[in-house]
Amino acid sequence: MKILIIIPALLLSGCAFLNDSIEAYLMKYDTNEYKIVTEIRYDAHLYKQNCQDITQSKSNAIALQNKTNFFMMFTQHLPHDRDIQTASVELDKMAKGLVDRYNSGQPVSIVFCKIKFENIEQNAETIQKSTGSKPR
Repeated sequence: MKILIIIPALLLSGCAFLNDSIEAYLMKYDTNEYKIVTEIRYDAHLYKQNCQDITQSKSNAIALQNKTNFFMMFTQHLPHDRDIQTASVELDKMAKGLVDRYNSGQPVSIVFCKIKFENIEQNAETIQKSTGSKPR
């Protein structure tokens, strides 16, 4: 009786492993995907240097969130790209969080601004590495 329970469990886990392996093999390098995430990283790097100007920083946060939203939509239906799709959603949430903070009316300190842009930059770099390592 135990064998009847174990066999389906092994088959299901084997299928999941096979599916992940096939997806990893089918992922392909996308020049546009890499370019967009590089722009996000570059913009975040530049914008963190302007945090002392609240008006400019708010505009920068909105511009960056527009770009992360575009990246999320760009990757949304790419086949065999589940990890990048998930990461793009999280990146967009980070950028939206900064915009929401500016729109909340609460003061945004220079340190908070720099930390948020730095986090976005670092996460974009992680996505960039993942995207760049796909087979060509």
